[in-house]
Amino acid sequence: MIRITIALALACSAIAFAQVPSPDPDYLTMGPIERYLIPSASAEIALARTAAPPSISAEATILVLTKTEFVTAVNGTNGWVCLVGRAFQGGLDDPELWSWRNRSPVCLNPPAVKSVLPYYLARARWALAGATREEMAQKAQAAYASHQFTDPLPNSFSFMLSKQGYLNDSVKGPWHPHVMLFVATNQMDTWAAGFDGSPILAPPPNTERAYEPITIDIPVRRWSDGSLDLPKSKS
Repeated sequence: MIRITIALALACSAIAFAQVPSPDPDYLTMGPIERYLIPSASAEIALARTAAPPSISAEATILVLTKTEFVTAVNGTNGWVCLVGRAFQGGLDDPELWSWRNRSPVCLNPPAVKSVLPYYLARARWALAGATREEMAQKAQAAYASHQFTDPLPNSFSFMLSKQGYLNDSVKGPWHPHVMLFVATNQMDTWAAGFDGSPILAPPPNTERAYEPITIDIPVRRWSDGSLDLPKSKS
């Protein structure tokens, strides 16, 4: 496992945050909490289940977002956890970190539930409590240094196969169905992530900080309902 000192982490963060593109003015700070919530718990549960095939999501634990944190709405039996992620749980360099439009259904497998989910749940609590981008980075660094957060366990991954999500304002809806793997920073080459011609996509430059779970994506052909990922028509 790669461990970096807090001093080095702070230096890397300062450089990375300086390179965050100027976002939509609406996303400079967090908006009213109500904008990030889904009014109907049953609708949020249904949307969360679309992240994975029914053979997985039907028996998974389902979380929903409240004004203060994610809570368990359905107790599952298979060790998986599904939820609708929000932008403030994404990369700390994301210019749409405070977007209230983001809805990212995801189902995490048991190793990711143990090693990655605690980070994502903490990020939600911090954001809803009013923490800034920089404050969340500092909290994450401190938690990683104290081993409250750890590198992702081996075989940690999630399904993001929902046709109903909204990833960001660039795609204005879902991206492509994909498997998202969580890896330690020293495992990128092992997966050939970002290699020329490799189908495994790497994160953008300057986002590989040890205190954030590194995600690499493998696009797949079908959505969770079994339909094919067809090319989007050009308007």
